[in-house]
Amino acid sequence: MPITANTPDAPVIARRAARGGVVPLLVVTALIVLMQLYVSIPLQETVGADLGTAGVTAALAAGYSFFYAVGFLVYGPLSDHLGRRRVLVSGLAVLTVATVAVGLASSMAALGTLRAVQGAAAATFAPTALAHLGETLPPRRRTRAIGAISVAFLAAGILGQLAAAAISAVGGWRWTFFLSGMALAVLTLISAATIREPDVERPHRPLLSRYSSLIRFTVRPRSLVLCAGHLVVLGGFVGMYTLLGPHLADAGLTSTETMLVRAAALPAMFCSLLVGPLLNRFGVTRTALIGFVVAAVSLAGEAVLGGHLIGVTAASIGFVAGVAILVPTMITIWGDAAHPARGIGMAINGFVLFLGASLGSYATELPGGFTTALLILAGLYLAAGIVVSAATGRIRPGR
Repeated sequence: MPITANTPDAPVIARRAARGGVVPLLVVTALIVLMQLYVSIPLQETVGADLGTAGVTAALAAGYSFFYAVGFLVYGPLSDHLGRRRVLVSGLAVLTVATVAVGLASSMAALGTLRAVQGAAAATFAPTALAHLGETLPPRRRTRAIGAISVAFLAAGILGQLAAAAISAVGGWRWTFFLSGMALAVLTLISAATIREPDVERPHRPLLSRYSSLIRFTVRPRSLVLCAGHLVVLGGFVGMYTLLGPHLADAGLTSTETMLVRAAALPAMFCSLLVGPLLNRFGVTRTALIGFVVAAVSLAGEAVLGGHLIGVTAASIGFVAGVAILVPTMITIWGDAAHPARGIGMAINGFVLFLGASLGSYATELPGGFTTALLILAGLYLAAGIVVSAATGRIRPGR
């Protein structure tokens, strides 16, 4: 929109103010929403003591993870069709109610059902929020905002566990969900008052044709190649921490000491904020390769230093730094590849990302114990770097 004279008109000022407030709002909301995925890890014992141990893992985690991942495929095209604001705000409202309801569950069956509903509602946030940022911010501010949200996505993995453990110890496991519901209620109201629909033109098409486009976009050879590499990003992250816990326990560390080792990597997650400058200097292909190589080398170091606590901790910090670079870089790659239907790109990004996270929980099934398993994961990161570099070197936005 052209600006006359020297002073922006009221609509321009309003949009700038909204943008300035929306980014911090989305970052905080991302943290609270994603924490709901990870609170199940420390709550299994206390929930089992209350409702029975049979099926506690499935009730707390399996249904949530499945519907959360599949939800990306539903809500990405839906937000292209209905608009970002409508899907995002209504999804947060449903998530608020579902989260409080989880805290009221009186049986394992009810808990599993409500966690599945919670996961399906939580999936509305990431694809719509990321697509919203892609449509409302200029490229430089967009990469910074995506970097900040990526920090929240990664930090939620550790903060969700810490918060759930602390709240459960003081007030019981149900208060984890009651307090989360209260926070989500506040964020829903602020989002409804603050977020505006992006002022962009999206093609008017039937909803079914958008899902058809999602399928066509996904099965393209280049998209399939990207998917193969993208599986490793969070798959290795979850896999490394799945392997690390038993390894530290075998070394004699208590659960509190193990959590401190995990928490040591929190500062490394802020490396997501470096992605903007890295993209400007090296481009998306080389930035992705940097992330994959840093993660692979750090995993190899962690494998070699497995008998030394300081070495393992330092190597895990380097690994998280590599993943922190990868998450916003891959978001940028998928958004550009699907432009102008960014909702589709964010849908595939989120689905593959969290499908990989689900697969990562099986890292303990890899052969050879802690050292060999980490070396296998390191090799997968190197292979993924080569695959993604080959794909991004040929992809152009919208093609």
